[in-house]
Amino acid sequence: MEDGMFKQAIFVRDDSFALRRIACVMDAIEFLEEWPLERRGLLHAAASDTCYSAYDGRKSVDAAHKTFTTWARRVGVIEDVPAAPPWMTGPKIGGAGHRADG
Repeated sequence: MEDGMFKQAIFVRDDSFALRRIACVMDAIEFLEEWPLERRGLLHAAASDTCYSAYDGRKSVDAAHKTFTTWARRVGVIEDVPAAPPWMTGPKIGGAGHRADG
């Protein structure tokens, strides 16, 4: 298996409406395993199979990411968390190299 980490985390809401970050194949497997039995279907089975296959190295981590994302969108648990605006993640301006009398 690759390292199992997704290039981009997926954010989902669970049954308690708590926001969860799915950052790797194992996170996706755990979320799928916690999903209620009565709400599972063919797409859940496909997502589970693909994630387990990625964990075992038989499929790519990207395939697991895509399949899990498709399932999460279909069942309505995915959350589109916007990226932080550049002003929040840009370079920090500190005192070094800056003069106050400028």
